[in-house]
Amino acid sequence: MPRLAIPSQSAQLPAPSAEALALSGQLGQLITSEIERGGGWLSFVRYMELALYAPGLGYYMAGARKLGRDGDFVTAPEISRLFGRTLARQLR
Repeated sequence: MPRLAIPSQSAQLPAPSAEALALSGQLGQLITSEIERGGGWLSFVRYMELALYAPGLGYYMAGARKLGRDGDFVTAPEISRLFGRTLARQLR
């Protein structure tokens, strides 16, 4: 079985801004309080709900740009028109 080659250095991610760190800390406190209220237990579903959608704190609710070149990720339709043309061709 071939071995997976692991790069010697991982990609350097940009450091989060002070605002992003503050929001992350607040979200961590919210999740911690939910765990305490649950007697030391928090379902995965609830954890993800908070992490992604907590008002003003969750990944999708904190106001930072998520999609596009200035966001966290770029999807195929944002890179070029090829995706749309390919899809249109299949539908046609």
